[in-house]
Amino acid sequence: MSTNTSISGVKSEVDSEDDLKRQGSFRKLLQVNTNGESQLSTAIKMIDRPNASQNSKEYLVYLQEYNILAEYNMLRSQDLRGIYVIPSAQNSFIWFGVQFIRQGMYQGGVFRFTISLPQNFPDGKCPNVIFQTKVFHPLINYITGELNTIWGFPEWKRNNRIWQLVQYITKIFTKLDSKMISVNEEASLLLETNFENFKEQAKKCVKDSLSVVYDPPTTDDPHYITFSPYDNELHDPVKQEIYKSKEDTENKPTGYSWVQPGSLQPFSKPEAR
Repeated sequence: MSTNTSISGVKSEVDSEDDLKRQGSFRKLLQVNTNGESQLSTAIKMIDRPNASQNSKEYLVYLQEYNILAEYNMLRSQDLRGIYVIPSAQNSFIWFGVQFIRQGMYQGGVFRFTISLPQNFPDGKCPNVIFQTKVFHPLINYITGELNTIWGFPEWKRNNRIWQLVQYITKIFTKLDSKMISVNEEASLLLETNFENFKEQAKKCVKDSLSVVYDPPTTDDPHYITFSPYDNELHDPVKQEIYKSKEDTENKPTGYSWVQPGSLQPFSKPEAR
């Protein structure tokens, strides 16, 4: 948020022109919709429209950011396990992500990546995905870390969603196919002709990824996902509380009883004499 912008979202004349170029955060307001719809609902509908009906450039900038926010809310509603993604606090076109691999040859790996949205989003080409560590994979450029998205999205259409791209990132690690449109010829060749050697290379990637899990952030963005080593003093009490709650309820009966304590006699019937 610009330092000249008030909390209410009302902008001064000085910073209005600057924000048209910056597009840094989601903390901007669309003009009120007279139809009674929420601003976010309007943004979701506008994603699939070919052209915005408003002529104001400032409105279009704000609407674009709400489109991105709508995409993020849709992503959050999906059951995407083992992968975490969040937009940058400083630039809504950059999203930070971390993939935890739970099965397959890359099991145990923790791979960081960034997603870069095109400047004309939701139009334009498929968002760009760059991995932060070396990943030996047919669809990932070993030098640049760029993911080949063409295999999953031959053509990025306006009705494609970012959560589908995130789902694709998970899929490439668990479902390998020798027919992939490769950008790493060595990885592709080994996958097809020397599977054992390919697995060794995959294991090395996993090891390398774990060696940098606790490295300091490469940016001062507060939304950058970071991790810290296990701290006995900090985490042990939480761990014990979790285990304790499970143990305490494990053998306890649940629900209501309709019989007299210590007997099989229902409450509604008198004791037999």
